[in-house]
Amino acid sequence: MANMAAKVVGAYFDAKGVKYEVIDEDGAVLKLGFSMDNRDGIRLIVRFDSDSEGVSVKAYDLAKFQEDKKQKMFEVCNKLNAQYRWVKFYVDESDNTITVEEDAVIQLDSCGEEVYQCCFQVVAIADEAYPEIMRAIFA
Repeated sequence: MANMAAKVVGAYFDAKGVKYEVIDEDGAVLKLGFSMDNRDGIRLIVRFDSDSEGVSVKAYDLAKFQEDKKQKMFEVCNKLNAQYRWVKFYVDESDNTITVEEDAVIQLDSCGEEVYQCCFQVVAIADEAYPEIMRAIFA
């Protein structure tokens, strides 16, 4: 891995027993999965800035919906964004799915713990919000 923050986070994940996969040549993108209470599980994509000072943690495809539910999903995402700190929910119009994302400024000497916390925060909030999203889809 060429990205220094990704190296530090990878070492931290290794020490914590968190399994991940490096999915780009530069090593700046990691993929990992987590279990959830309200759905089978979730995959996170962790993307590091080239300067190792920022990170984006995304969970794509939290929920998929039909085209006729798009307006309702915009409303649900807006409500969830007002309700939760730290993450943002949005409608990916290219495939009618909900994505949840957290961006953070990180410091190289503490980024392992910071990114670890970000990942668990995204998973916890997505898990908590998932039933509300599903109610809107099936209403």
